[in-house]
Amino acid sequence: MNSHMQRLLSVALVAALAPTLGAQSVFDSELRFAPQFLQYQIHAPSNETISQLAVPIFVTIPFGSRFTLDVGTSYARAHVTSGAVLSEISGLTDTQVRGNLTLGSDYVVVTGGVNLPSGQSTVNADQITAAGRIGSDFLAFPISNMGTGLAMTGGIAIARPMGDWNFGFGGAVRHSAEYSPFDVPGQTTLRFQPGDEYRARVGADHPLGGGRLSLGLTYSKFGEDNAGGSIYNTGNRLIAQTSITNSISGTDVTVAAYNVFRASGLYANGDPAGTENIANAYLGLGLHMFGTTVEPSIEGRHWLQNVLTPGVAESRSQSSYLGTLGLRTRIEVGQVLLYPSVGYTMGKLAVADNSSATSADLTGYRAQVAIRIAP
Repeated sequence: MNSHMQRLLSVALVAALAPTLGAQSVFDSELRFAPQFLQYQIHAPSNETISQLAVPIFVTIPFGSRFTLDVGTSYARAHVTSGAVLSEISGLTDTQVRGNLTLGSDYVVVTGGVNLPSGQSTVNADQITAAGRIGSDFLAFPISNMGTGLAMTGGIAIARPMGDWNFGFGGAVRHSAEYSPFDVPGQTTLRFQPGDEYRARVGADHPLGGGRLSLGLTYSKFGEDNAGGSIYNTGNRLIAQTSITNSISGTDVTVAAYNVFRASGLYANGDPAGTENIANAYLGLGLHMFGTTVEPSIEGRHWLQNVLTPGVAESRSQSSYLGTLGLRTRIEVGQVLLYPSVGYTMGKLAVADNSSATSADLTGYRAQVAIRIAP
């Protein structure tokens, strides 16, 4: 599910709702990158350790006041161990290039993007486990896939102010080229044709005290995927998002939440796939101390799966959950802004043990330094 969710570029609704920036030329370009490391230990019965080092690099280049070009790629290394078994994949990911053109009085934004296949879209037998683990929506690794081949995206967003509110809506479509996901000796090369993806989004924001209230709802519809002649569908998605920022007694407060619902789909063998729902809530505080801002946070996530068994009339449900304590701060050095952060996670993950449902304790940690360089 994660590869589908993340492969569609933004329809520029956020850009349409945001205030116009002062950037006018290539000399106002901005470079951002965020080296980060994330590791989870999934205890018995799985006894598996999954880690990823990711270095996303992103540059924004303005050409005048109405057109902006974004270019981004990443280096990633995923490492999975289970006893003496090791699976690893590393290298550059695909490169995303996106252009945003603002029309009229900053109320219409047209977006066009291309996914260039600079990453590894074909994995061998030793890399399959690592490539699969980082695609988990629930664990939410920084990089969910190394490459998915050539793809193109086009979209449009419209925003209008109404009193103190800003309202916007947009739509986008993505078409992907065929590629080979696996290279397994002794097996026929499998060709995979992803289905087209269509996305519609509505959003609104409103001033709230010294901050803002933002709301968003996104519906994604997926066409049928074709894996070597086997037709299946991963299920459509409905994503709800909200965030509130404000200042209370001198402390910055951020409350954010999202919910991702995936409708039932079809497996390649024709069996139905059950629904899934991931809910996430976040609370962060900005404490002004030591000449900077220190931001402790707490985050909780729940994953509910409706599992369908062929030949069994009733489905069963299984849940996974995790909680993360985080800490972030801000360091400014000239024109360079640094945002170092750390986090520790505990929870439980639903797993299969000899074909029966059970759960495994989960622990993990992450460390990141987000870096922004601007003139």
